[in-house]
Amino acid sequence: MKGNTKAITLNMIANILSFGVSLVISFFLTPYITKTVGVEAYGLVGLANSFTNYITIITAAINSMASRFIIIELHRKDTKKANIYFSSVLIANVVIAIVVVAVAIPLVYNIQMLNISDNLLFDARVTFAVIIASFLINLVGAFYGIVLYAKNMIWKGALRTLESNVIRVLLIVVFFSLLTEKRIYYVSIATAVAGVYCIAFNVYYTRQYTPELKPYRACFSLSAIKELISAGVWNSITRLSQILLDGLDLMLSNVFINGVMTGNVSIGKTLPSLYTSVVALLSDSFYPSFLEYYSKGDRDKLLHSIKNAINVLSSISGVCLSLLFVYSKVFYTLWVPGTDADLLRNITLLSAGTVFISGCIYCLYSIFSITNKIRNNSIALLVTGVLSIFTTFLFLKFTDAGVYAIVGVSSAYGILRNLTFTPIYAAKCLEINKFTFYPVILKNVLNCALLCAMNYIISIIIMPDTWLQLIFCGFVGLVLGSASTVLVVLGKNETIEIIEKVFKSRRR
Repeated sequence: MKGNTKAITLNMIANILSFGVSLVISFFLTPYITKTVGVEAYGLVGLANSFTNYITIITAAINSMASRFIIIELHRKDTKKANIYFSSVLIANVVIAIVVVAVAIPLVYNIQMLNISDNLLFDARVTFAVIIASFLINLVGAFYGIVLYAKNMIWKGALRTLESNVIRVLLIVVFFSLLTEKRIYYVSIATAVAGVYCIAFNVYYTRQYTPELKPYRACFSLSAIKELISAGVWNSITRLSQILLDGLDLMLSNVFINGVMTGNVSIGKTLPSLYTSVVALLSDSFYPSFLEYYSKGDRDKLLHSIKNAINVLSSISGVCLSLLFVYSKVFYTLWVPGTDADLLRNITLLSAGTVFISGCIYCLYSIFSITNKIRNNSIALLVTGVLSIFTTFLFLKFTDAGVYAIVGVSSAYGILRNLTFTPIYAAKCLEINKFTFYPVILKNVLNCALLCAMNYIISIIIMPDTWLQLIFCGFVGLVLGSASTVLVVLGKNETIEIIEKVFKSRRR
């Protein structure tokens, strides 16, 4: 338990540091890129990335559960079986990559079928081609990163991600500074190079820490692939559902409105997406411990670790999102001057609705895969995804809601599902009282409401209109919000327990 506490602490610190660097980079890089190439061109990157998300519907069936099976066999010291899963997945991913290339070539060639200005068609083709190629390289190579979960060393991967982000931004600045023509595909090229950097380290870590894991063609097993697909097919449905809920926002904006609005949606969803990323990273910090306790059948430690994770994520959700809710318009006015700050603020707030609730319960999603009970969650996601798309089309056809319908409807369905189904089903998977997680959710909602009110009062007293004032208000809100969170969400005893664990892990 003590070793896991130290690992979790290291994982969280590294992930927060990595996210902080990513946030700083996005803070300076996004306005730099939009100013250099324009809002519509900037939207191409997000649009291309959304296409790779569609591919994950297929790949999730094999890859989503593979890490679970491999890590469990490693914990059980069954190297032979772990290698069968490992080799089978890698070979299957290579085959999938070849098929995707065959499909992607005509897609890239006929890119004009999308709502893209004629002067950006070449940029769009190159951007899509590079991003899809980068995705396929990561599909084959990034799976080596499983060693970081198996050995509970996620912090190493977080630090490599930090370094890759620095490499990415340096390449972008060099490209835009030294090359005469300013092209948006410079961004995708830099991202691809940064991705290869991380993969190289993952391969190195696998050879160093799990030399017993080696891809052998002789270890390929169709029965292993069938087992993984049987367990993971519902994750493919989950991925499809997530895309139906919020992954089509850029596409719908492009088709039903225009390319400029696509760029605005891409900018407006930047902060909620970044926040979702950091919550996912922090949740990942706990996942190796969850999996280890489950593998060893220690349900008491598993439940205790899950509750700790919920409390940590809930605390971060309230403090961060309350600042976003209150100061988003001021932020966009200063960050990307010349754009419609009101529009960006509204898009951000609508997108952040689901993020607020899911931030509190994000770690509960891992329960479904750990217990291998993902079917019902996938069905719930699919139902809300289909309803979201249907409702969005109705709004687009019969109202003038436009982009607000595209972003807001999916958020509303996400909030509804996360407040009703997710906590109850997670408790059922763990065979505990179905209302176990609701006190944490209600405390988090109350805490965030109090923090929003507090930050709103601060904004009335000092209405920020410069970066210095905004930073000052944010700092005050952060300090007061942290103090309030300790009282409302964590409580005195749990706060003392967490602090003691952190300091004990540092002394070791």
